[in-house]
Amino acid sequence: MFIKLKQQAIKVSKLLSACYIFVLGNVAIAKAPVVLMTDFGLTDGAVSTMKGVIYTVDSSLTVSDLSHNVEAFNVQEASYRLYQVMQYYPKGTVFVSVVDPGVGTARKSIVAETNNGYFIVTPDNGTLTNIAAVYGIKEIREIDETKNRLENSEKSHTFYGRDVFAYTGGKLAAEKITFAEVGPNILKDYIKFPIQTSQVKNNTIYGSVIILDGDYGNLWTNISPENLKQIGAEVGKQIQVEILDKKDKVIYRKKIHYGNTFGDVKVGTEVSYLNSLGNFAIAINQSNFAKKYKIKPEYKIIVKM
Repeated sequence: MFIKLKQQAIKVSKLLSACYIFVLGNVAIAKAPVVLMTDFGLTDGAVSTMKGVIYTVDSSLTVSDLSHNVEAFNVQEASYRLYQVMQYYPKGTVFVSVVDPGVGTARKSIVAETNNGYFIVTPDNGTLTNIAAVYGIKEIREIDETKNRLENSEKSHTFYGRDVFAYTGGKLAAEKITFAEVGPNILKDYIKFPIQTSQVKNNTIYGSVIILDGDYGNLWTNISPENLKQIGAEVGKQIQVEILDKKDKVIYRKKIHYGNTFGDVKVGTEVSYLNSLGNFAIAINQSNFAKKYKIKPEYKIIVKM
């Protein structure tokens, strides 16, 4: 009796194993998500059209939004936003970045593969600058528009986001083309803009406002925690902050609290802190610093004890 039960158990085990292997063999492997960033806004159908093109390529793809409120034509902001977000997506994600003031001109349409395993579909206009500096670029290919362009769109020269970038990004994510099939390799021939850096001299930090933190108006800078340590800045102490416009006119000078978060000070009070990327930032608790003092990116910032 025991031997018969044992034989039956073995048969059942083998049957279950066979079913398990069959199921695994027929489960669709998840495809890379596609993440869109533009300066289009959401008041018309441009973004929705790009998503429609991607879903037409493969309706099973996951498409999400990084932002569609990048300042119009601001390639430097687009570059920073990619750096801000990219690492938090799974490896293999395809980013489609369309901030394209040169649309329809001789500028190249490209796809980059980063050293840490992501793909970026973008105009060749400097968008890759921050990613190249922080993570490095493994390979760049120019999109062959004779093969990777939405069918019957050849007469359009002003919506590459739909006709070339979304279409190519969708094909790449859906694995309907390989990276090599995007087009020719042009790794050594792409555009980058100079990146502003901070420095410390005589116990004083000289840096820049890199970007504004969305609708909150917080100032995000290129000043690192290491810079702050060099001048002896400590959480809980006061530090002096000076901000100059592009003509070196001082528009803000004040000693403010260096804390961990906004609630370390009273509502309406200025505070400095390390932002979500670990860099020095300035805010007003529950108010808008940039709007109050009319601060813009690329303004200079000087910090000392």
